Amino acid sequence: MEFIIISMIIALGGFVQGLTGFGLALVSVPLLSLFIDVKLAIPIAGIFGWFVTFPIVYKMRHYVNWKIGLILFVGSLPGSYLGADLLKHLPTDIILITMGIILILSGLYSFRSKNTLFKSVSKPISLGVGFFSGALGASVGEPGPPVIAYTSMLPWSNHETKSTLVFFFMLQMIGAITGFWLKELLTSDVLWHVGKAIPAFLLGTFLGMFSYNLLNRYQLNYHKIIYTFLIFIGFVLIIKNF
Repeated sequence: MEFIIISMIIALGGFVQGLTGFGLALVSVPLLSLFIDVKLAIPIAGIFGWFVTFPIVYKMRHYVNWKIGLILFVGSLPGSYLGADLLKHLPTDIILITMGIILILSGLYSFRSKNTLFKSVSKPISLGVGFFSGALGASVGEPGPPVIAYTSMLPWSNHETKSTLVFFFMLQMIGAITGFWLKELLTSDVLWHVGKAIPAFLLGTFLGMFSYNLLNRYQLNYHKIIYTFLIFIGFVLIIKNF
């Protein structure tokens, strides 16, 4: 029974990330934690969150903004070390509530505004966003929201937004997976669950990517889906840590 539940959760996470370019861990970790130890849930979600980036980046390689993706990644490296050291002195719940407020405000702004907040990409801002993302990832395990909010405010197409996000996460997850290994979190139980859930993961990811193609075919507003998800994540972070 546990195997079926884990597989269904991973399939849902794969679907969300295949559709939006992010969200596997945000969706799957809270759900997995209801049924298995969080020390198993986080590495399992992390591994699948890394796996899902490869087919998406390959399929959308012609749309990836490689330069900005690398700048964000470079910014995240010192953030993972220096930022975490600074943030560790603050209560985790305060950090996450603040992030939740920022996500809600940025999502609401994007819904109401007819123009994107940024007219073009800024290298300093990109480095800063990467730093903040790395710091949050290292301190509270939530690296995605700053980069997701930032890219949603750029004058990019659906393809460029999604593909660049996934490319950034692909690079950043290398460090996370290495960290799991160094901390001896990649146990036999983790690898067993990963192996068993691979078929469900592939199915969910395929359905998510297929749904994304439908969105573009029928010209549905991809960015509004992103804004809605940002607001949802923001409320979850606030309610969970209040």
